[in-house]
Amino acid sequence: MPPPFELFAACSPGLEPLLAAELQALGTTPRPLRGGVAFAGDVDTAMRACLWLGTASHVLLRLAEFPCRALGELQRKASLLPWRDWLRAKVPVDVHATSRGSRVYHTGAIAERIGNALTAVFGRAPAAASAGAPAARVHVRFAGDVCTISLDATSEPLHRRGYRLDGAKAPLREDLAHALVLAGGMPADTAVLDPFCGAGTIAIEAAARALGLAPGRLRAPALEHLALFDDATWQRVRSAAGPAPTPAAAPPIAAADRDAGAITAARQNAERAGVAAAIAFSVGAFTAHPWLQPGGAPAAGLLATNPPFGRRVADGKQLVPLYQSLGHRTAALGAGWRLALLAHDVRLARRTALPLRAAWTTRHGGLSVTALTAPLGAVSTS
Repeated sequence: MPPPFELFAACSPGLEPLLAAELQALGTTPRPLRGGVAFAGDVDTAMRACLWLGTASHVLLRLAEFPCRALGELQRKASLLPWRDWLRAKVPVDVHATSRGSRVYHTGAIAERIGNALTAVFGRAPAAASAGAPAARVHVRFAGDVCTISLDATSEPLHRRGYRLDGAKAPLREDLAHALVLAGGMPADTAVLDPFCGAGTIAIEAAARALGLAPGRLRAPALEHLALFDDATWQRVRSAAGPAPTPAAAPPIAAADRDAGAITAARQNAERAGVAAAIAFSVGAFTAHPWLQPGGAPAAGLLATNPPFGRRVADGKQLVPLYQSLGHRTAALGAGWRLALLAHDVRLARRTALPLRAAWTTRHGGLSVTALTAPLGAVSTS
């Protein structure tokens, strides 16, 4: 059995506290850093992290760290590493290199020297990665005169859950949808409403959380493409209970959009995710949703949504009445409700007149986006 690794769960900047809380729930000792969270563990730990983390984009196994000031030194030291313990000889390898503040700065040359080292170890050049095919992803990072070599525990990013084949319009990444639901601060057995659901990602992530389903349940087994993989360990990890108890019954979850095509795509995504039975989908303007009528909503819940913003429509000024109406309708939900709103234009979001507070800020699709939350019980609707 390989010795414990230094592990690093990468995430979108701004999500580190949420990711650290997820790792703590998995029984690790997390150390938040910029762009992710460091922790230690064995193959079992890495597999559990890949299966259960909802806000991470990658889980990296730190293979080696050493001082290095030249390309020749890099190739020599890399060729001495126990690559056969980590990689499968016939699995393609994709080397990704970064360099900051180092005299070894040419990332293409760095990747080439790692390839040369692998050729020396395996007796042939590693096969090149092709689109859509599993590949071992080796990350080489130079920071000053220190080189760190890591290996991605999965062959694709963790935010690609495997259920969203049709993204509809302006799809929200699955990890950000998961983070928005967590930012709401409500228990997993809470009712959830997304009145601007688009591809349904927020509702699907909320439903999976409520049902105790692992975010990585549809992906290939973690480490399967690596020599580190152990099927018995994976079967044990996959069959074990999750980090939180599963509620006895799923709470009501509703998702709506005025675009019938988006709802069709959302239903199909939910079916692939295995949560379609837990979500009530409907087509219509958000103001017409039954839960947003007087006395129509459950007593407590979370309204989590990614409403339209200026860059997604022709004229952002046209959205002011929508946000004002959203604020009025949301405020009327009552004391047991909270709001989690993803906003690109925070000033536009403030037109809701709700007591919004920023939970996290990151980038998505080249834009800065902020998760804004608010309790609704003390909000006046007059």
